[in-house]
Amino acid sequence: MQLKKHPILVLWTMVFVSLLTLPFLGRKHIKRFLPATIFMSIVISLESILAEKLKWWTIYKKIPPYFINEFAFIVGPFFAGSLWILRLTYGRFGLYFLLNAVVDALFVYPFYFWFRNLGIFALKKLNNIQLYILFLIKALLMYGFQSLWEKKIKNGSH
Repeated sequence: MQLKKHPILVLWTMVFVSLLTLPFLGRKHIKRFLPATIFMSIVISLESILAEKLKWWTIYKKIPPYFINEFAFIVGPFFAGSLWILRLTYGRFGLYFLLNAVVDALFVYPFYFWFRNLGIFALKKLNNIQLYILFLIKALLMYGFQSLWEKKIKNGSH
């Protein structure tokens, strides 16, 4: 089967494969890192609205719900990837940032070109470097949120 003819199948596969990894994280870790992941999913959903208005990129193929253009990316690789990255690196900021930098670079370069060639999305007013910087800023925001969340939980449990 030629993937270029089935971009929607690629999106659904990306979502399901990502979500299938979650049981391997363990309930304790999902519970611990879920607030930061949900927070960032909301931020990215809002960013999606802004990106559409400012024409940063265009999403050509999407899966329901259609009101969030990046739904497949948010509930698939971003959601699962964020939980995994936090699980593997939280508490070691340098490693966290390095792993995010590598994963984001993979998305912004080889995977972006693959998705563009499949006709799923394309950058418009944003270039690859700007998208990469945006991803790194969101990684910092997520780590900061998780740190604040953990301080709140520890202070609230006394």
